[in-house]
Amino acid sequence: MNTRAALILVLVNAMIAALMLVVYALWWAPPRTPRLATLDVAELYRLKEFQVAAVLMKHDANEAERAEALKRAENFGVELSHQIQSLSQECACLILVQAAVASPSSALPDLTPALRRKLGL
Repeated sequence: MNTRAALILVLVNAMIAALMLVVYALWWAPPRTPRLATLDVAELYRLKEFQVAAVLMKHDANEAERAEALKRAENFGVELSHQIQSLSQECACLILVQAAVASPSSALPDLTPALRRKLGL
């Protein structure tokens, strides 16, 4: 085998290897998802507080409705915790509280609207 044939063989092998890496990266590799996201927990608690206050302040609300609103307010923390865990698994990311993020949070996806819809707020 002469030098020219060996060089061609090396180049062809390098091109095949590069092509296989590109195909793997585009086809089989898991998609890159955002690894971090933010959540405004204070806003969710404020919205729940307004929701409960609206029921309690309503003039035509009976005691059963008021008791139900208070019960939902008591269970809100547990429900919020479960929803945050499921949301974290859905997006495969670590969720940070927006107040704890020192840099501009526009670089990170905000999951507050999605969780607000799930909680019915």
